Amino acid sequence: MNSTVRTDRSFGYVSVAAVLLGAAVFGYGLLVTSVSVLGGGWIAAIGLALALSGAFDTAWAGRRLGLSAGDRRTLSLSCLAVAAVLAVAFVVVNGFGGVEVTEFESP
Repeated sequence: MNSTVRTDRSFGYVSVAAVLLGAAVFGYGLLVTSVSVLGGGWIAAIGLALALSGAFDTAWAGRRLGLSAGDRRTLSLSCLAVAAVLAVAFVVVNGFGGVEVTEFESP
């Protein structure tokens, strides 16, 4: 019983999940811009990097952009690293107190 595994699929499940999750995070970032432009832009950048990571992981992107499998993997991991760094930086800046602006009244 020989089963053939198809490895040249254009779109893998992980790639599609990364693109969809990235698009959802990007959309959420756009919604947040009405409250905080910097925070919303930051969240949107995380989503964009995640979506690009999933898109670069596909064979379709390799054919379309003329990239080898190694180049696709490098681009995908680089975008994923950018998304991770942005997410960690967002948590560090906003999650641990953030920056509060207070007004001092003069006597």
